[in-house]
This record gives sequence, C-alpha cells and structure tokens, in this order.
Amino acid sequence: MTVTERNSKYPPLLIRVHLTDGSLHSYAKINEAEANLFWEKLEPSRLFAQARLVVAGAFSKSVFNSCHVARVDFIRASHDCWSFPAGASDVVELTEHEFRKNARLDEPQRMAKREQPTPVGDLLVSFLQLHMAGGRSVFAMVEVPVKLPIESQSFMQFLLFGASFHMRLPAGGVGFVNLGNLLGYTVYPGVAQVPADAWIAEPTRY
Repeated sequence: MTVTERNSKYPPLLIRVHLTDGSLHSYAKINEAEANLFWEKLEPSRLFAQARLVVAGAFSKSVFNSCHVARVDFIRASHDCWSFPAGASDVVELTEHEFRKNARLDEPQRMAKREQPTPVGDLLVSFLQLHMAGGRSVFAMVEVPVKLPIESQSFMQFLLFGASFHMRLPAGGVGFVNLGNLLGYTVYPGVAQVPADAWIAEPTRY
C-alpha cells in the first residue's frame, strides 16, 4: 500500500492537537495549495514558543494554552521533513506494540546492552519512550551517529532543555512533541557513556 493510498481518507493537511489531559482536537486544510503554503511557512523552532496556539475556522476559533499542549501532528501524504535535532539522522514514531517488539522488552535475553562497543561515526539505532505529562507516552525509533564520549550526552541535554522534538509519522507528515511537558525518557539501549552521578540499577516491576 502506498503513502497516497494510506492517506486517501485524509484531507491535504490534517492537524491534530493533543492536550495533556488526553483530549484530541482535529482540524483540516481542505485546499491543497493552502496546505502546501502553510507547510512551507511552518517554523518548527517556534511552534511552542508563543503562549497560545490559535486555530481559526470559518465558524469557530480554538485557543490552546501552549503549556498544556503535549504534541501537534501535521498529517499529509509527503514524508518531507526538517533536519532532526541533536545530530539524529532519522526519527520515526512507533506504536507501543512496535516499540516493545523492536526493543525486545518481552525477550530480555535478546536485548542489546548499552555498553556495547560501537565505533564513533557508526549509526546506533535506539528505541525511545518519552514520558509525557498527563500519563501518556510517545514511542520512537532514533537513528544517530555514535559520537565521542565528550559529546555523547548531547541528545539527553537536548531532550531536557530543548523546546520541541519532531519525528516522522509512518502514514506521512511530522509530529512535534512539546518538550515543556516531558517528564522524563527511557532509551534502549542508549549510549555506553552515562553521567558520573548516574545511579546504576536495573529496571524491575517490584
């Protein structure tokens, strides 16, 4: 099935606003030329910079407090995307099922260890769970070149202090996560180096 076929049920651009209370608000741009112009003018770095997000239609106006917006998805047939942050070469959203399968969470004996030797410059594929305010998680696969030890924590610094995190959506388009609502994250396997003050302990269900 092609991307176009998967998106045939969608308008040229579908906008989905996810709030921290779990609610979802959807809006559409029906005109393809207007949708393309909107896409070209979109500034990822400024998406959550303003105090409010306003969506105006012919008969309504919706105003959202940016600090309570968890993420915004822009769904369209194209996979065009901006450069990814913190040196990542690719970031794509996964379902929770895909995340558990690829990270091998149900097969701990087959899980990749964090302290595996990977040459600097080689690509490391990790599986990322973002723990968001409101109790929902975002799951993604991240492909990033291995860096020198002194640079290895740049991705962590970006997630903790950055403004937004974007990823490709499997059906086409891009999703933007508001890092102001990030509570924490877990990555499998992650880079070998950890901060000097890291607590060394294994996850458990106890």
